[in-house]
Amino acid sequence: MYGFDIRPISRLKDQSVCKTAAYILRENVRDKYQGKTHYYARGKDLLFSEILLPETAPKRFYDLSILLTEIDRAEKRYDARTGRVVRLSLPNRRELSIEDLIQLAKEFIKEVFLSMGMCAVLAIHEGKHEDPQKNNPHAHILLTDRPVGPEGFCAKKDRTWNQVSQLNRWRQLWAEKQNQLFRDRQLDVRVSHESLEVQGIQREPTLPLGRAAAALERKGIQTERGNRNREIEARARAHNEAERLRRQRIRARRHGRER
Repeated sequence: MYGFDIRPISRLKDQSVCKTAAYILRENVRDKYQGKTHYYARGKDLLFSEILLPETAPKRFYDLSILLTEIDRAEKRYDARTGRVVRLSLPNRRELSIEDLIQLAKEFIKEVFLSMGMCAVLAIHEGKHEDPQKNNPHAHILLTDRPVGPEGFCAKKDRTWNQVSQLNRWRQLWAEKQNQLFRDRQLDVRVSHESLEVQGIQREPTLPLGRAAAALERKGIQTERGNRNREIEARARAHNEAERLRRQRIRARRHGRER
């Protein structure tokens, strides 16, 4: 299952890097810019977290409070975009350990984002489900919106980071990174960043649940989107079963002619 979602963090929408960090890290974080504390310490699904910095970044940025304060300080406008948050779906394979998933996410961040001068806060969530086959391990990555140098964040933003071609390139690299791991482990599975239509797969795509609906579904509470996905999955199973029976009938006729 492939998943790469990226969203801006905008002051205009009452969003902040501190609130985002609190949510993904499952901690209570003091927001000096907004003058309040964001409380998320009750979450118990955090498997791993780490601050990742390019070599050019000041070492003091390994302190989360300092990093978040400097991000806000670099943005002067009341409606500024202060960062981005990426959500990556991680492979749910029994052959892969938590350490494998951590290494996969860290290598991707270093090769793709740190190499461009971004700072990153990584958090990996368990995404546990009653049915292990439906576990949804995933990574959240808080990214800075400005390149960083030895003295701190640069005065000028890199606008190429906003280009659709750049986003598509990141999506492609995430698929390639996972497929390289699958090849290294000799796993007969591949993922693609392209749509089902482009891949030539005749299957109805399911809908993203979103944070609120996913939380309700994990508690056993059915949601509208969850029900729609279950209907889509039921149609897919019926289609696969009909296709299996069709192939079975073809084999039976062929066998009868050969006799």
